[in-house]
Amino acid sequence: MSITYAWNFPVFDVAKTDDGLTDVVKTIHWIYTATDGTYTASNYGTVGLGAPNPADFIPYDQLTEAWAISACSASLDVPAMNVSLAANIANQINPPIVPMNPPFQQAAE
Repeated sequence: MSITYAWNFPVFDVAKTDDGLTDVVKTIHWIYTATDGTYTASNYGTVGLGAPNPADFIPYDQLTEAWAISACSASLDVPAMNVSLAANIANQINPPIVPMNPPFQQAAE
């Protein structure tokens, strides 16, 4: 089964004013999730943004999910995250380590 990946942005840390601009995003909190429909794995983190550039500043109420994905992807190694999350799902499907009772103990009745 194929794995799908999705972003979620639970919160932005916002400066009310910065360099004459209002509601400037300073930090993006993100969750990146992979699922194969049965198993799920995710990463959580933050991306700090630099000083705002007035020439390409987007007002807060006009920010989009595509903007947040682009801002995060510019700072993160998304292909490496995909590999890591896929490996996590593979380990859930076929755990490399499993708990087992010692062979000299009788099973609980």
